[in-house]
Amino acid sequence: MAMRNILHISKLQEFEDFLETKGYMIVATSKNPFEVLRAQKDGDTVIVYQKKDTKEHLSTMDKDYHLMREFIKRQRVQTNADRIRSMTDEELVEFLAKTVWRMGENIFSCKNSSLYPECLDGMCEKCPCYLDWLKSPAERGE
Repeated sequence: MAMRNILHISKLQEFEDFLETKGYMIVATSKNPFEVLRAQKDGDTVIVYQKKDTKEHLSTMDKDYHLMREFIKRQRVQTNADRIRSMTDEELVEFLAKTVWRMGENIFSCKNSSLYPECLDGMCEKCPCYLDWLKSPAERGE
């Protein structure tokens, strides 16, 4: 069986990149005119194809549905808190080293210090700035 029309055609390159991060090697497609992507890893072959009557969506076999779901799940908007939760210790160290002092300004500095006198040191636990930042959309590539 096939999972029909699950991947938008505009996401094909991103899905290809995702498969490569999972250890799949992109290989040449077969002579099947509907096949648009073929990837292999340890004897497993993932095939993505476009049905003749569909213009915007691609399909895959049932056995590869878990890969599509994982890819789609990763595409959702991620908050800074989500991004931090998913980091390894090494990634978190790198992230903090790059972002806590960005362009000479501490991103955790309180922007409401006039409202919260205890925030004058710029690192107040009671200030809503922390929670606002954690709930804001993550900026990619930082």
